[in-house]
Amino acid sequence: MSGISTSLEHSSTILIDYTALKRNTRVLNPDLIAPAKEEVINEMVVDKTSEPIKSMDDIIAISRYLITHGRFRDNMLFIVGINFGLRISDLRMLRFSDLINENFVFKDTFPVFEIKTRNTRKKKKNRYITINNAVVDAVTLYLENTPNVSLSDYLFRSESNNGMYLNEPITPRSVNRILKGIAKDLHLGIKMSTHTLRKTFCYHQMVMSGNSSRKLLLLQKMMNHSSPAQTLDYIGITMEEITEAYLKLNLGSVSENYLIDSAIGEDETTTVA
Repeated sequence: MSGISTSLEHSSTILIDYTALKRNTRVLNPDLIAPAKEEVINEMVVDKTSEPIKSMDDIIAISRYLITHGRFRDNMLFIVGINFGLRISDLRMLRFSDLINENFVFKDTFPVFEIKTRNTRKKKKNRYITINNAVVDAVTLYLENTPNVSLSDYLFRSESNNGMYLNEPITPRSVNRILKGIAKDLHLGIKMSTHTLRKTFCYHQMVMSGNSSRKLLLLQKMMNHSSPAQTLDYIGITMEEITEAYLKLNLGSVSENYLIDSAIGEDETTTVA
C-alpha cells in the first residue's frame, strides 16, 4: 500500500490517530482555520420553494399550538389542508355544506371541481375528497368553540371583516401569513407557504405507501402533473434522495474507508509518509 507506513522510519511521516478521526462531529477546532479575511459572495438562484412538513411530531406540535392559543379556525385550516391535498384556490372556497349534510351528519366523500384544471383538462371531471376522522375532529372542535355558524358559511371565513360578520373566504395571502407565522413561532426551520399543506399531504401519502410506484402514479394524476418525476420533485422526495446519495457515499473517507480499517487491524494508530 504505497505511501502508508506502520513505522516511524521516515522523518517526514505524519502520525494519524484513526480513533479520533472516527468521532461523529463536524465542528472544527478554531486553531485549524482563521476567520474570513474578505467578504465572499457566491452567485446563485434564491430558493423560494416551500417544503412539506415531514415530521409527525411537527404536525402534532402545530395543531396543539393552535388549539392551546384558541385558534380553532386556523387549526381546522391546517388539518383540513394537509388531509385533503387541495390547492389553496379550492381549499379556501369550501363551505360547511360540502362536508356536512342537511341532517348534520358528516359526509363520507364530496366532489370538488378544481379551479385550476377546469380549463386545462380536455375531459371535465370532479375530484372526490374523502373525509377522515382527523378532519371531522378539527371541524367539530371549531364548531364547539364558534357560535352562529351555518351550513352555508365558508369553512375558513375571513376574520378581517371588522365585526361586519360577512361570509367571505380567507385570502391566500392570509393563509400564507398564518403558515409563515407558525413556522416562526415554533422555530420549525421549514419554508412554509400555502403549497406546504398540499405538499405535506403528498409527502405522507408516499411515505405511508413505502414509496409505492402505484401511489406515485395516483398522486401524479391527483396533482395533474405531467410526469412522476414532477410529482417527486414537487413534494421534495427527489431532493431528499439526492442528499442521501451524497451523505452515504463517503468515497475515500479516512475514518470510514474499510480498506484502511482492515489494513490497520487492532492497531488504531499508524503513520502516513
